[in-house]
Formats: sequence, structure tokens, C-alpha cells
Amino acid sequence: MFPAKTFFVFITSAFTIAISFLLAFYLRFEFQFPVNEIISLERALPLVIVLKLVVFYLFKIYSGMWRYVSIHDLMQIFLANIVSTVLLFIIIMTWRQEYFIGFSRSIFILDFLICFFAISGKRVLSRVIREAAAKGRKDETIKTLILGSSGSCNSVIQAFSSGWGNRHIIGIIDKDLNPGVSIRGIPVLGDPDKTGSFARKLKISEILLLPPYSNPSTIREIMNQLDEEGASCTLRMVPVYADIAAGKINVSHLKNVEIEDLLGRKPVKLDRTDVAEFVKGKKIMITGAGGSIGSELCRQLAAYNPERLVLFDLSEFNLYDVSRKLRNMHPSLKIISIIGDVRSSDDVAGAIASNGIDVVYHAAAYKHVPLMEENPQMALGTNIIGSSVLFGECEKNNVKRIVMISTDKAICPTSIMGATKRIAERICLERPKKSTEFIVVRFGNVLDSSGSVIPLFKQQIKEGGPVTVTSKDVVRYFMSIPEAVDLVLQAGTIGNDRDIMVLEMGEQIKIYDMARKLIELSGLVPGRDIEIKITGLRPGEKEYEELLTDGEKVQRTPFDRIYVARKQEIKQVPVDLEKIRELARKNDIKGIKDLLRSYIPENKFDEAA
Repeated sequence: MFPAKTFFVFITSAFTIAISFLLAFYLRFEFQFPVNEIISLERALPLVIVLKLVVFYLFKIYSGMWRYVSIHDLMQIFLANIVSTVLLFIIIMTWRQEYFIGFSRSIFILDFLICFFAISGKRVLSRVIREAAAKGRKDETIKTLILGSSGSCNSVIQAFSSGWGNRHIIGIIDKDLNPGVSIRGIPVLGDPDKTGSFARKLKISEILLLPPYSNPSTIREIMNQLDEEGASCTLRMVPVYADIAAGKINVSHLKNVEIEDLLGRKPVKLDRTDVAEFVKGKKIMITGAGGSIGSELCRQLAAYNPERLVLFDLSEFNLYDVSRKLRNMHPSLKIISIIGDVRSSDDVAGAIASNGIDVVYHAAAYKHVPLMEENPQMALGTNIIGSSVLFGECEKNNVKRIVMISTDKAICPTSIMGATKRIAERICLERPKKSTEFIVVRFGNVLDSSGSVIPLFKQQIKEGGPVTVTSKDVVRYFMSIPEAVDLVLQAGTIGNDRDIMVLEMGEQIKIYDMARKLIELSGLVPGRDIEIKITGLRPGEKEYEELLTDGEKVQRTPFDRIYVARKQEIKQVPVDLEKIRELARKNDIKGIKDLLRSYIPENKFDEAA
């Protein structure tokens, strides 16, 4: 059975074919039908209808949507008419003497022309009506500028005209095209340096960035122009150039420009063969598996074919969410989900022993600086005591390697959270050497992690502001979560026992500038549409972060963006876990800070807000 729409097209085509053939006869004989030609017409008409319908079907003339007709569709109609006309000519001329007596050859030419223009004309008219109606709905359309090369613009405009939403493309911007020319009827406006001015004058709602204008430096330049002009636009990208060139694009390829697109970090170059060989066939456990870093560790590790993946987390919902997604992605992988607390030796020992764990990635930690200032007992309990419990159980159960995830806030800490992570590093690295290898991987902030500024800013923008920034001078290192975890896996694989692996984070970024960019990426103007409010540094917060202590020097590794910190031997006060437990139970904030000071001489508590 044909679908209803296809059947309708089929019937109208049969009617059009018949009328075209009759009209060709009338034109040939100047609208005066000789009686002797009526027999030829009656015999030829059924043949013409059936043969053309079959040929049109083989050329898929009935499958296209009229209102989205393209040059390709018209070419198919043209070829189908040629083929059907040639076949008719052969058949009728073969039987001309016996069956189609005196059939005029000029009828074939007339029929070809009339039928082609009739079949294609219906489709073109339908498209013209649709596009005219779309242009008439000015209040409903998205006024769009396109930045791109002539080839990519041509492909995208064609895709838009084939039903890509309610966009109205106002103009094209490209440095290699002269103003005044047009592509598919869309005018070229000028140079990319004037994008902001065009956006303001033409009241543009959306700017679509195509290669070669979808790189970070160009995006930042365009955003600066929009800021200077006071124009508010949503920036979107079609980043897959191969798909654009091939015309294989649809609305799913469109993506909003995100803050990570502005970082300008080159893609990391890693040889993942080492990681694949290290992970394959091993039983691996991830603590904090439901968190931002932990869940990404799970996703990437699962792709390297471990024997089993043990997900350990205290949050029931987070654990359920990550395990469900992993099982959908890797149905054959053995995944064990354990709700447990790293502070509990029973929970940790049970998870390790029952699964014969080979490698542990320790991502469980409290990391929110102001909250840990208010709840220091929780920071001590999880970040220090929990880490110590985990390390001890790993040694007892002969775990081959443990990779601890650390932070730049552990260096010269001004906060309780940072200090607890620094002490966890010490406990990890200062243990008596046994069969278990301990490696610390230290890096800065990751974009869009839970509790970080990016989700907070996005929520504040969604609520209409204000966006709150603690200081105009606060700077932080940033990288994306997948990049950070990619580097963690590589560092954890190549590191040696008691190494501190440091990830290269690039340049520090001003949080204030990031807030402005996020507002602009939302199509709004900072200060006009959304206020940025300076609130002052929070307890334990500092304006900048470091990745190395004064006594540490870095040494390059053969791998991109991964370094080893070489520490000078300095005698330090041994960590007294019982004393830490006692202070945590009492929640003695002054006593906790005094103890942390004694363990971390390079602390900067007094410099904190």
C-alpha cells in the first residue's frame, strides 16, 4: 500500500501526464483534431500514462516533498522525462505503421516540454508559496546572520530552505566574498570585522558560525564586537565541516556556542594505547563514581574493556544514574554498583575484597570551598579519614595501584577543603612502601562540574540575574571534564609509585570575564539585560590558584600536557589521624585550623577572606 501522500502525488502525476499529452496533440494540430488522429491518441494515451508513471516511480519522483524541491529534484524530473520520452519514441515508432498510423514525431518534443514544466512547476510553485509565507511571518522568524566560506554557506542555506525551522537568513559575512554578490539569493554584507555593527543595525537574533569562523579566537572577537555595539545575539555553530561540505546537515548539527568553545585549548594529543593495555582485563573500582569526575572516569574506563567496573558512591541517585547509562552503553560489561562510604572500613574492604580489585581511582571528596568552611568535620571525615581508610584497605587487599584525584586548591591552601586535600596527598605519598603503588594526579577546575561557577552562572542567567562574582580579580585554571579525565587516565597509567602527576591547565581565566561571556552567549547584554554583582571573597577563597608548592619542580613527560612534580625532601610533622578524628567529632574549627597549619607550613589561611 502507498502512503496517502504518495498516492495523492501518484494520482496527480497521472492526471498531469494525461493533460500534457493531450495538450501536445492539440498544439501539434493547432487545436483542430483530425479525425484519423483520434485513434492514435486513444491507443497512445494509456501507454504514455503507464510508462511515465513507472519511470517516474523508478526515479523516485513521488518521494520528494513539493515545498522543499531542490535542483537535484528538478534534475531527476528532467532525466525521468527524457528516459520516458525516448522509450515512448522507440515503442510508438516501432509500431507506427501497424498500430500508431501516421503518429507525428513533433508530439514527442511537445509532450516532453509540457510534461517537464507541468510536473516541476507544481513543485516549484509550492516551494515559492511556502517561502513567501515564511517571510511574511516576520514576528515568528529568527533573523540570522551566517559567517562562513562560500561553500559552507551554500550548503547551509540550501538546508535551511529545506525546512530548517523558522529562520530568516538576512545576510552572509565572509572576508573572501565581495559585498553585493549573493549566494542562493542571500546578500553578502561584508567583512567579519563589521559583524557587531551588522547585528545591531539589522536587529539580528542569531549568528551562525561555520568553518573557518567557528574557532575560539574568532568567536571571542565576534563577542567583543557584539559587546561594544550593545547587540544581543545567540551564537550557534555547525562544527562538522565534512558534513557541511557533503550537504549532510540537519538541525541536530546546530549547537549553541558554549563557554568551553572560548577556551582556545588545542585538542590533547595522547597515545591511548598505554591506557588501553593498562585497563584491559583488570578489575577497576572508582570511588565517587556518581560525581562529575567520577562518572566521566566510569564512561572512559568502560570503553577500554576492563574485566569489571565497580562503582562506589554514597549517593543513591547519582550511582543509579551513572550505572544505568553505562549499562545501556556497554551491555556486555560487568558493572557492580555499591552504595558505600569511604569513611567506613567495612564498606571499602567489602567492595575491594569481594571483587578482587586491581586498580582504584579515588575521586570521592568534598570539594565545595565555602560549604567545607561551614562543615569542616565533613571535609576532615571524607577527604582525610576516608582517603586514609581507602589507602589502608587497598594495601591489605593487595590492590596493584591507586590513583588519587587531587586539586590545585591543595597548594598553599587558604581553605579547609584545600588543606584536607593536601593532607590526603601527604597520607598517600608518605606511606611506607609496600606492594600497592600510589599516584596523585593534580589539576585545576573543570567546566560544568557540580558545584562549580558555570552551572551557577547559567542558573542565575536563566532566573534573570544578577550573576554573582566574588571579585573582578579572581582567576582560575579551567579544562573540560572529558579532557581532564583523559589526562588523568594517561597520567595514572604512566606514573610511577609515589609520583605527583600535574596536568598542564593553560592560562588562568578571569571569572568576571567568564560571567560576561556566558551572559553574551545567552543572547543578552551584560549590565543591560543581566546585572553582574560583586559579592566579595567567600571564606577560604583566594584570588588565584597554584599547581605546585614552593618546594616542587616539574619535569616533562613524553606525553602532551602531563608533568611530574619533583619534590625536595623536607621534614614535616607526621599526620596524626586520631587527633584529626577527635577534632572532627568535636567540630572544633579553631583546633582544626591550628592542626592543619602544623601539617601544611605553606598554608595561607591568614590570607583568605
